[in-house]
Amino acid sequence: MRIMHLKVVGSLTEPVQAPLSTKNKLDAAMDMLRLLKEAGITAGAFDADDLFHLEVDEIRIATAALFNLLKPMVGERPTARRPKPFSLLKPLADEQPATKPAEH
Repeated sequence: MRIMHLKVVGSLTEPVQAPLSTKNKLDAAMDMLRLLKEAGITAGAFDADDLFHLEVDEIRIATAALFNLLKPMVGERPTARRPKPFSLLKPLADEQPATKPAEH
């Protein structure tokens, strides 16, 4: 990834989790950054606009290619419980408080 100027500091660390299949550009970019972090790769300073000018499919293809390169070196982590993509989260205005505070 020329945009991010990737650096490996030390050695590759943990097994990586397969990338999400999403049509949301933010989720795809966050998934790529998660994959880099899991592997112990540091993304150098980059302009986020450069990343977000890419099409979502380009980001997904780059993430899948990176995953396929990392998997033989560090292994694959099972895709157990994953956080919800940002596109599936409710807006804060719609959420109800979990419990009402007790009145004394």
